[in-house]
Amino acid sequence: MNYSVAGDIVCDCLVIGGGPAGSVSASIIAEAGYDVVLIERAIHPRPHVGESLMPATNEVLEHLGVQSRIDDLKFIRKVGVQFVNAAGKASSPFFFRKHDDRPDSETWHVDRATLDHCLFEVASEKGARTMESVRFLKLERNEPGNHQVLVDDKGEARKITAKVLIDASGQQSVLAKHFSIKEMEPIRKNISIWTYYHSSEEVFSNQAITIIARTKEANGWFWLIPVDSKTLSVGLVGDVATIHAKAATNADRLLDFVKQNEFVDDYIASLNLTQFGDFIAAKDFSYKASQPAGDGWVLTGDALGFIDPVYSTGVLFALKTGELAGEAVVDCLKTGDLSKQKLGSWYPEYDEKVDLLRKLVDLFYDSQFSFGSFISDNPDCSYQLADLLMGRVFGRESTDFFEKVAAWKNQQTQLT
Repeated sequence: MNYSVAGDIVCDCLVIGGGPAGSVSASIIAEAGYDVVLIERAIHPRPHVGESLMPATNEVLEHLGVQSRIDDLKFIRKVGVQFVNAAGKASSPFFFRKHDDRPDSETWHVDRATLDHCLFEVASEKGARTMESVRFLKLERNEPGNHQVLVDDKGEARKITAKVLIDASGQQSVLAKHFSIKEMEPIRKNISIWTYYHSSEEVFSNQAITIIARTKEANGWFWLIPVDSKTLSVGLVGDVATIHAKAATNADRLLDFVKQNEFVDDYIASLNLTQFGDFIAAKDFSYKASQPAGDGWVLTGDALGFIDPVYSTGVLFALKTGELAGEAVVDCLKTGDLSKQKLGSWYPEYDEKVDLLRKLVDLFYDSQFSFGSFISDNPDCSYQLADLLMGRVFGRESTDFFEKVAAWKNQQTQLT
């Protein structure tokens, strides 16, 4: 239900942002019996990039009890991933169930507008007061247990008073910016440009893979993701300066780089696909907040941090932080302890696991490293790599995969 309430609002928890992170937190807190207001600046369904999920997202969706709801949306099943090197040579597809034959080893290619809308509706069904076309303006009073936020509700200024705040505002990072704790990482100043290609016929089956194709021209890579039986999401991620130097518009930039990449150009042509829709650009600069929480507030999803999108970690991190922060807020409201230590108690272990996927991203960009060669020399590491590619790091024992990689790289250096 989308609530429309006159005047100012008082609640236990205000969640800023109605994407996956915010909706998950709101669902958990509302289900625990607390009064939650969930605000979203757009109106669902709203377009959003990030159409490829990692299998580990199933764990959070199962915990929320919404996996059957996602199944009912009839998204294309994501059964694996394939990598193409800068010379256009494609690796053998990495099929998830080859390494773990359980059904939850597969996930979905999704229409994010549909997925996010579904999760937003679930939050409402669980008791959250959901409000759309409501924009955060500023934090007027920073007082744990008595925060006050000024919002723009369809052109009308309103105040929302809450005991605790959750920043799920994505890369806007409204509270992180307010407290000046958003820190940019010095590596990989990338930009992404994406659009869609369409066929008049059904060209994708209900089971498909994600293709990641390197491009030396843009010092980056393409994604090719089927989002339904007739539609392909095509995106380019690469160095900002290199891509901007290519042409004056995002459309010309993406189309020129597509033409230069023989694999991607041939793939699109072989399916007789035609470009449609806008060309959208976003900065993919990696960053993280210097602290995950403060007295009476906590960050989730992209508001907390963002790493390169090559392994489709964004939705997984949004769901997981939404879950962990939501559970922390419930515990804090029960005990009355709204301290930053309590609200951020989940973060050290979470950050340790995220660092594993950050290291996996570093290996992808390491021109001196080959996953194929490493696994050929270290076949016992294949299942560790499989878990990493599926995002299965949370709730698992630590892996020595990267120590073995370091030892192997050192050995290769000595051999040369």
